[in-house]
Amino acid sequence: MTQAPETPIGSPVETARGALARHEWRAAFEGLSAADAAQALAPEELELLADAAWWTGQLPLAIEARERAFAAASKAGDVPTAVAAAINLARDSVFRLAMPTAEAWIKRAERMLEGMEENIGHGWVAGVRAGLASTGGNNEESIRQATRAVEIAERLGLPDLRAFGLAGKAAGLLARGDIEEGLALADEAATAAISGELAPGVAGGVFCATIEACAAIGDVRRALEWTEAQDRWCKREGINGYPGMCRLFRSDVKRMHGAWPEAEAEARLASTELLGYIPGAAGLALYQVGEIRLRRGDLPAAEEALLGAYALRQDTEPALSLLRLAQGKTAAAVESIHRALTEPGRSSWRAPSDSAVYRLSLLPVQAEILLAAGNVAGARAAADELITLAEKFNTPTVLANAASSDGIVALAEGRFAEAGTRLREAIALWSAVDAPYETARMRLALADAYRREEQGDLAAIETRTARDAFERLGAAPDLRRAEVLLAELATGIDATPLGMATARTERVFMFTDIVDSTRLAETLGDEAWDGVIRIHDRTLRAAVAEHGGEEVKATGDGFFLAFADADHAIEAAVTIQRRLAEQRRTSGFALAVRIGIHGAAANRVGLDYVGTGVNQASRIGAAADGGEILVSASTVAVARHSFGERTRRTLELKGLAAPVEVVSIDWS
Repeated sequence: MTQAPETPIGSPVETARGALARHEWRAAFEGLSAADAAQALAPEELELLADAAWWTGQLPLAIEARERAFAAASKAGDVPTAVAAAINLARDSVFRLAMPTAEAWIKRAERMLEGMEENIGHGWVAGVRAGLASTGGNNEESIRQATRAVEIAERLGLPDLRAFGLAGKAAGLLARGDIEEGLALADEAATAAISGELAPGVAGGVFCATIEACAAIGDVRRALEWTEAQDRWCKREGINGYPGMCRLFRSDVKRMHGAWPEAEAEARLASTELLGYIPGAAGLALYQVGEIRLRRGDLPAAEEALLGAYALRQDTEPALSLLRLAQGKTAAAVESIHRALTEPGRSSWRAPSDSAVYRLSLLPVQAEILLAAGNVAGARAAADELITLAEKFNTPTVLANAASSDGIVALAEGRFAEAGTRLREAIALWSAVDAPYETARMRLALADAYRREEQGDLAAIETRTARDAFERLGAAPDLRRAEVLLAELATGIDATPLGMATARTERVFMFTDIVDSTRLAETLGDEAWDGVIRIHDRTLRAAVAEHGGEEVKATGDGFFLAFADADHAIEAAVTIQRRLAEQRRTSGFALAVRIGIHGAAANRVGLDYVGTGVNQASRIGAAADGGEILVSASTVAVARHSFGERTRRTLELKGLAAPVEVVSIDWS
């Protein structure tokens, strides 16, 4: 092996080396870049340039410098420097979640180390392999490699490698459910990081692994403590390359505590900052933006953020499944969450996809989605698995999720008293970790349990409390549900003390629905179905807007709409059917949509309408055939204009004592 040339004292490289030691990353980068332009740097000096490039947020330049260092060191026979460059290139590839590239570089390092006595290179190969195994979904291999890294570090006296290996092993043990040992190792590694005895890049990695592992198992308090410690470390050490990671973890904490605008701002800034350092983590920041937008009811923005996260190779579950449910695509949501639980996940900065902890965030969502799909037995299975895992992990948010899922499934099973007990337990657990959104959702479920047990006063109190929380949070979809429940409770309760904003109003209500949507979705596949739905939604919304209608909400595969009078409602329906027919004629395919219309008085509750007349309109819509516009005869009678009729018939509608005469409108 050749010996690296000595760097003259006072040279630009020596000056840059001092700047790196002081964490003056920009000065070091500029100095080393200038020196490289004047005379090509030696391999070990190129490694310094790569470090400076990374800390200034220029990962592509860092990779280029390391590739040059590897090539030059290999040519010169400098195996230690070449191995170090290969290992660092593997790590940089992990930062991008570019796993095949990372695997190729680590194999290159392993080949170069063959036949050599045990050295630091063997230890760091094991450390990086642990990270590769974790992000690739092989938790047991991750634990094995991290353990090997720790053992080598202890034999050779390498504190950086030891702390790095401890953090990786801790994350694997926690993911497996070995909580006591995992937390002890995590705390030991993070303590070494905060002490200042580790290199900046290693310390930052240890903090991130520790915080993410604690958050994944639901130990929110410990995750927050180490997040604050990481923030202090960044400021104390003058570290500028990890603020994005600090923001990422702060955003998650603020989201849980209900400070959604602040959480979103932190996550968006983190996604920008991290692109140049750790692109994979930038995807996780966008995922958090998507979660917040979803809770606020901004579905287009939620989808945009989640697609951005996906483009950065981040796993988008369970938020994507919840988004599909919110969009009314229940079948797609069921399939999506099932796939997440049964197939190998994408490489991710979160828990390994083969670990128990990976399922902790998915099972509550599966229970919720299966209940929405009417599969109570499937929801029960998901809740029971979560209960078993909660007994194993025994951390606050895991216990809270288990109680929540058990409670809402018991409610669907008709076991109202047992549901109430579990939901009250869930409320206490969520309140203890200061999670106002989750607390409010369980209060609303508890209100439903009270209502079914005919305890109207208790139901109203819980609903009002939940509604106020949703209003403060800006959780529009949940706020709407709470106001609807309050309106339904109003019959037997004085609404005034509840502060319930209701108003009696006359409207013509329309319900639309896609015929045979489940079969079509399965036939076309998710991607094609999403495109068809976008065309459907755009067509209907345009027609409704042209005729002065109001989109109240999406309802499964259709819409609940309101109009000022019968003429505008019927004209909008005719426009919808004609445009769908034109699409069918020109493109060979269009969805068949049934439409029901009925005018009546109803209570306006927030953004929604409730009452018998609304229910009647919904049931008329359900009775229509594909491509049919079915209108109550009483509504046709008050229209100012005449509309062609195909047929008249009488319907027996659930909940109505008298038959209802309806008219099938001729829209051709």
